Amino acid sequence: MMRSLWSGVSGLKTHQMEMDVIGNNIANVNTTAYKSQATGFQDVLYQTVREGTGAGQNTGTTNAAQVGLGARVGSIYTNISAQGSAVTTNNVLDLMITGPSFFIISPDNATNNYSRDGSFTIDASGNLVTQSNGYYVMGVMGEGGVRDGAAVTKLQVINTVNGKISDTMPGQATSQGYFKGNIDSYDSQLGEGRALMMEVFGTDGQTYTLKFNVSDAGDDQENTFTLELGSVVDSEGNKVDFGGANPVDLVYDKHNGRLTGAQSITYNFTGAPIGPLTIDLSNTTNYAGSSSSHTSTIYAYKGDTQGLNKGYANGDLTGISFGVDGSVYGTYSNGQTIKKAQIAVAEFSNAMGLEKVGDNLYAASLNSGQPMVQDITKDGGYMNSGVLEGSNVELAKEFTDMITTQRGFQANSKVITTSDEMLQLLKQLKR
Repeated sequence: MMRSLWSGVSGLKTHQMEMDVIGNNIANVNTTAYKSQATGFQDVLYQTVREGTGAGQNTGTTNAAQVGLGARVGSIYTNISAQGSAVTTNNVLDLMITGPSFFIISPDNATNNYSRDGSFTIDASGNLVTQSNGYYVMGVMGEGGVRDGAAVTKLQVINTVNGKISDTMPGQATSQGYFKGNIDSYDSQLGEGRALMMEVFGTDGQTYTLKFNVSDAGDDQENTFTLELGSVVDSEGNKVDFGGANPVDLVYDKHNGRLTGAQSITYNFTGAPIGPLTIDLSNTTNYAGSSSSHTSTIYAYKGDTQGLNKGYANGDLTGISFGVDGSVYGTYSNGQTIKKAQIAVAEFSNAMGLEKVGDNLYAASLNSGQPMVQDITKDGGYMNSGVLEGSNVELAKEFTDMITTQRGFQANSKVITTSDEMLQLLKQLKR
């Protein structure tokens, strides 16, 4: 039997395999985060017709004479390092990795696979999962972040009770406040007392109004006044027992109008669910007003002068957002945003050694090395929300490869038919 016949057969098989790979690439041209594959050929066993010889006294060297027995598929490698183009979706739960990292995906919160496909959604239990098959996206819960080699778990980004969303954030009490403005000694309202009100958040997340009264202290001194907390009312206007508070004497320097003595006062409420509340008085002054009306301009504000420690009310979850490092943030109706979790990523010493297991997933292999769990920003990578990574298949290259593969298949089939004709001629010699 002619060796060329079997060489042609091997050529048909290898080119058929290459066409299978090309067909799969083209079929996945719009598959999210698909990485194209390419086929590598290599020659196979050779039959030595004549051994090579070394040089003699009167003869030169001769090369070995060998006849090859065809080709075979040497490799099918994945072009995993080439980044696919960004496809805008405007869906906040769609994430795209820029860099060499992989999402860690688990079908059972125990076995980990890896993927570049960031099309995610949230299941009925509030877990971040893959949109196509509901596999868990792995990471670290809480505000701590992802450390190198961190133990990962599924990410419950929305709290639920019996399958229903029940994600609330407890309020925080106002801990500081301040008075700011001028007390005019000739203000006619100081005789009966000028009313000042400060709205604060209580320890129960509800709002309360503190009603103060600033009076002239009932003496003949133009630089002394009395500050008194008269009452506390809730959001419906009902008075709340706060245990009472002692009046505070405000004494100002007669020359510069600045407050002397204690610059702040702390209220410890024994009845109402408020505080403790420290009020800064240092921003008040005592000057004679420039207008004929002589009206004081002192007002009460919650929080400190930097706008901090204002507290906030109870809040319900209103939205989820993602940071470039994979952090998952929850936004609440009280205006607060907290970090709920962070998506972890994995890198490999040889990412091309990963094995495809379908569903846009890869599995670690002996050739890929063990996954290195880390924060995506460690090597300069980042995540974008609202976009997905497209396929990195280049159609121009695939169509060109298709042409050369077809021609190679045709040429090998011609070798087979020609060898067959030669065998026919050989068979006819006996006639």
